[in-house]
Amino acid sequence: MGITIIATSTAMLLLQMRDVSSLVPPSPARLLSHGTSHRASSLTYRSSSIPPSWTSLMMSQEDDPSSSSAAVTTTKPPSKRAQRKANQRAHKEQKPIQKNVNKATSQHPEAIIKRQLKQQPPQRSTTPTRGNNGRNHNFAERAQFLQETEDENDEFVTKLVENPYDYTNTRAVVHPLHSTAVDKLDVSLTTADDVVKAIKRAQNLHDLHDIREIAHFLLEEVDISFAYGYRGSLLSRLAVASLHMNNHDIAERCVTERRISHRSSMLPMESAAIVRGLLRCHYIEEAWEVLEDELHLPLDGWVEFDTSNLSGDDDELHLEEEAIRRQLEIRETLIHRAQSIGSIASRHFYEEEPTAGMRAILKLKEMGGIVKEAGLTAEELGMPWERFVRGAALCEKNRRDGKWDEHEKLGLGFDKSGNANTSGEDPSQWPCNIVYTVLDAMISFPPENKDVTFEALCNALVRRTVFVTGAVAMDGCPEPDRGEVAFIGRSNVGKSSLVNMLTNRKSLAFTSKTPGKTQQFNYFAVNDKPELARQIRYGDDVPGSKDGDSFYIVDLPGFGYAKVPQQQKQEWSDFMDEYLLKRSTLRVVFHLIDARHGPTDEDVKIMQKVGTIMGSKEQRRNKAKYVIILTKADKNVKGANSEKNPGKVAESVRDKLIDTMKANKVGFAPVVLTSAETRLGRDEVWKYLRLAAES
Repeated sequence: MGITIIATSTAMLLLQMRDVSSLVPPSPARLLSHGTSHRASSLTYRSSSIPPSWTSLMMSQEDDPSSSSAAVTTTKPPSKRAQRKANQRAHKEQKPIQKNVNKATSQHPEAIIKRQLKQQPPQRSTTPTRGNNGRNHNFAERAQFLQETEDENDEFVTKLVENPYDYTNTRAVVHPLHSTAVDKLDVSLTTADDVVKAIKRAQNLHDLHDIREIAHFLLEEVDISFAYGYRGSLLSRLAVASLHMNNHDIAERCVTERRISHRSSMLPMESAAIVRGLLRCHYIEEAWEVLEDELHLPLDGWVEFDTSNLSGDDDELHLEEEAIRRQLEIRETLIHRAQSIGSIASRHFYEEEPTAGMRAILKLKEMGGIVKEAGLTAEELGMPWERFVRGAALCEKNRRDGKWDEHEKLGLGFDKSGNANTSGEDPSQWPCNIVYTVLDAMISFPPENKDVTFEALCNALVRRTVFVTGAVAMDGCPEPDRGEVAFIGRSNVGKSSLVNMLTNRKSLAFTSKTPGKTQQFNYFAVNDKPELARQIRYGDDVPGSKDGDSFYIVDLPGFGYAKVPQQQKQEWSDFMDEYLLKRSTLRVVFHLIDARHGPTDEDVKIMQKVGTIMGSKEQRRNKAKYVIILTKADKNVKGANSEKNPGKVAESVRDKLIDTMKANKVGFAPVVLTSAETRLGRDEVWKYLRLAAES
């Protein structure tokens, strides 16, 4: 009863104080929570202590005469947790708006348009949209859109079909484009950068309409002085873009106009790009024509100048500058010519056209001497020799599988299916292994000495290796049915290590730190019968046939440090004399000499023996070639590595070797510097191993 009286008195008091704006009536529920002994002063609340939403709600309820006192009494103020959640939601709603306000700072017209487009909801447009990186990946939709655009102008389409080279009176001076960055081409306003942007965009989006408009603009509207003579480069770019879309007509006209009007300003890089574009469209003859016309080899004496008409220092300075300019120009031409020919060779090899591929490789071999004369390095040339080797190995594999056997038997008449052979492939004119053609070109160019390239080369030339037998007399040697190479030298000179390096095997020939481990003539067969490794005893009948490039590697015993009786050394010497003189299939004799010390007494004896035997042409039964190999060249260099400093030989050792060779009548022999550690000289040695494979 007491609680009811207090509540009623409080309500009457609040009705008398409605006009006081500084007071806000509390809810009866909150009043009851304070108890009956709460003072009247505690019922006064300032408006700042109540949330605005709660204050407005209560004031609206008081101002509304229809609202009952019961509705007011049931309202409860939010808790602190509810207030915190409400503030977080309000902050999240205001954050995107603040982000957009901060971002819209640029007042450039193009930026304003972009902002307006972003604010608009996405709509499905009839024109194709651009995807990631500014490229349209839906080429079917793009082609349909461009076709509809082309059909709107039947007169231009008809004119182009009738005569693709005649653009006269088919367009106005202003050429509209589909691009938003460059929407038109105007003679008075368009710059070279605008044309480049339009060409790139048309090439990326396969826009044939824009390509035609650009061709009309460059070929008919502007003259040779457009963009300060930059028109020739624009024509080359347009030719490449046209070939990218397989439009040979526009590309041919651009190339012709470029030759006629801008021959003096043609760049080798642009010519190489046109060659690659023609190859992409399978225009092989046109690619060769552009290469021989625009990337031709320099004439003989290109480094020499006529100095008879010089009159002073100014003329000499001008001549020196002209010589430097011409050398740089020729160097760049040689680089792009070599790379372009490499593209042609690679294309033919991987499309199984070995004859055309070898023709391109022979072109590379012909320019090898000029490349070295120009002072170009392997890094500057950047030739993909590994790719050439793998392509040639692919063709050689198809040849071993019998793909072109019928062509050789029938004289290029018909293939196995009875169809006429029009490929021009005649295996009878090929070398024993197509990869040897690539090897010859590699040797003619500056050496690169890359392990990955030599690994591909060894995998193509040495497919199988097997130890055949060890002979101590002539009757123990295998049947002379293929060529063979012999490695001789004193003990501990590195014969076995060199054999393992050349064949890319780790343990083909046994290597040891103890000198004289090789005590017989060890025969290793390369590319022999596939089943030969399974024979139980030497001489057993093994099915199959050897490959056409099979040969023997013979590791002869060393002299000097070998701890064997003198009688056995004499037997080795007599056996070697008979072997060098009577072995009919011997093709190359490699004499290994340590590059650190030069020829020793044992090496002098070997030179005398070789000079005497190979000098007697009447008694010899073979045509063996004598080659001197200097081993362990890396020991003469501190910190030797395969790329920068693979090895060298001291001048004193070199002079001593030359004098010894002349004294023993073997001064004609070539000398190869090698190292089993840095893989130096392996390509050069393989040039002579080829002689055994081809016999």
